[in-house]
Amino acid sequence: MKGYERINAITLSIMERAPSYHRWIYERIAPFFGENVLEAGCGGGNLTRFLLSHSNLGISDMNEEYLQIAEKKFRGHPNLREVFLWDIRQKPPENLSTPFDTIVCSNVLEHIDEDEEVLKNFYHFLPYGGRLILLVPALKGLYNRLDHELGHIRRYSRKELAQKISNCGFKILSLTYFNFFGILGWFINGTVLRRSILPEGQVRTFDRMIPVFIFMEKIIPIWIGQSLIAVGRKD
Repeated sequence: MKGYERINAITLSIMERAPSYHRWIYERIAPFFGENVLEAGCGGGNLTRFLLSHSNLGISDMNEEYLQIAEKKFRGHPNLREVFLWDIRQKPPENLSTPFDTIVCSNVLEHIDEDEEVLKNFYHFLPYGGRLILLVPALKGLYNRLDHELGHIRRYSRKELAQKISNCGFKILSLTYFNFFGILGWFINGTVLRRSILPEGQVRTFDRMIPVFIFMEKIIPIWIGQSLIAVGRKD
């Protein structure tokens, strides 16, 4: 196992202890869902457990081990329609039984050199009117050891992400920052302390604070964030 794959596996395990964070993501993106949702890059299923509250969900990953972990967790769930291996750098699979009209891709694109090729593959996969929902790390200047050890090739600026999505044919419906309060922790751990893994205790504490962060974001305008959430439509 490569170094960054090991770090990714450890980090996914640690982030399993942050259900409120993943519920927060779900609540932000759920209004954009169509009828049949595909999670492209499900990892170990940390976000999947919330996406399954939607009636028709498919999951895929390019890592067979992660896919097996997620499938084992949710096997038999009535809302899980399809589970399949897909290297999103390659052309979309054919002959799926579910006509997916929404792709959710969370914290995946930053790992891939050919990110625009992936976006083109998503475009060809979706029907006209279909939606792509992306969550990616934001703020290029925040890139640090945590990013490097996780195998992140980049963090995105708002302008860069918008341009790449548009270049691949999508009309942008929404592009917003997410998780302002995570910036400080990422900076201290990865830039100041040069840690390669987020401490589990900090992740648990952060997760307990999520209701406070949500409340504060309702009363304080948020102009920046640790991540970006983008929604594009295939017209």
